[in-house]
Amino acid sequence: MSLILVDENIPAAEELLSALGEVRRFRGRELTAAEVNAADALLVRSVTRVDAQLLRGSQVQFVGSTTIGTDHLDTRWLDGAGIRWCSAPGSNANSVVDYVFSAICALPGLLETLRGGGQVGIVGYGNVGSRLHRRLAALGIACRAYDPLLDIEQCPISDSLEAVLNSDLVCLHTPLTRKGPHPTAGMLTAKALQELPEGAVLLNAGRGEVLPDRVLQELLVKRPDLKLVLDVWEGEPDISAELLAQCDIATPHIAGYSQDGKWLGVTQVAQALAEHWGATLPEVEPDFLAPAPTIRVSGELDELALIRQAVLAVYDLREDDRRLRQTFVGGAEFDELRRNYPARRELAVLEVSGEDALPVPLRETLVALRTVI
Repeated sequence: MSLILVDENIPAAEELLSALGEVRRFRGRELTAAEVNAADALLVRSVTRVDAQLLRGSQVQFVGSTTIGTDHLDTRWLDGAGIRWCSAPGSNANSVVDYVFSAICALPGLLETLRGGGQVGIVGYGNVGSRLHRRLAALGIACRAYDPLLDIEQCPISDSLEAVLNSDLVCLHTPLTRKGPHPTAGMLTAKALQELPEGAVLLNAGRGEVLPDRVLQELLVKRPDLKLVLDVWEGEPDISAELLAQCDIATPHIAGYSQDGKWLGVTQVAQALAEHWGATLPEVEPDFLAPAPTIRVSGELDELALIRQAVLAVYDLREDDRRLRQTFVGGAEFDELRRNYPARRELAVLEVSGEDALPVPLRETLVALRTVI
């Protein structure tokens, strides 16, 4: 029987993959070459570095990452070794967009600023950045994006980096790249970020190395008025306690950790593995999903209050911030928070009692908030 190694934070793998082989769990950062040596397939998340050091001499035929990024996979080596690999593009994109919306609703005055004519700047217009733009635009919030790898047809709100940084909220949603014409590692300097508007919010839910600690600490010395929201960190899980204390909101790399996103990611990779082996996956209904969140609304709410109620009822990132600050001592606590992350659904599945009695504009707002594009 084939042996399939699966990260402990990937849900429902036994139900999906047991027909293909024996499923054995591992902790993402602790996987060793000795453990993987006899495996035929490996399913990971972003914390496991998959390269020659891990796999050389093993019998692994397939590597799948149930996340949207691939910077933790040495894809060039995998290709050269004849090992099939895949990721799960777009799987947790809506979860990350929900994270941004939660930050917008949690930070005092930011929602009012954006709905009052403010602007969101998006750095990286891939699965996350493009979906963030479309959902913000549906609520009448202006956006500009910087992605030098895309043309105007692929990124219709394309603008210069300077124009994008001239925004009330700047969101980073780039992969981590170190080579090529536009590497993202350390792409933003403290000098460039000093031009952010007064009181602007800088949010990174892409990769920590895109916005290094030294850049942020230098920036905050000169611009203490700026607000910082970090979900990703340089050197995870051993993040800077000093930088953590300077953040307005800090979370342990969980922006994409919705149950819906995890389920979509594992099904994408499981299907790719089944096709690689010429097998068929069983039909599985995910039984680990928490019930859909619900709220009760009335016509007395104004639009901004309705948006806040809906978004924060589904996901309030301030709870993740509180847990991180209360427990953080070092890397072990960071990973423990991820390992034992509470059940979280996406805004798209929110059920609203009393929606039919709302005025048409408020019903349209709820539709825009929950639309997955």
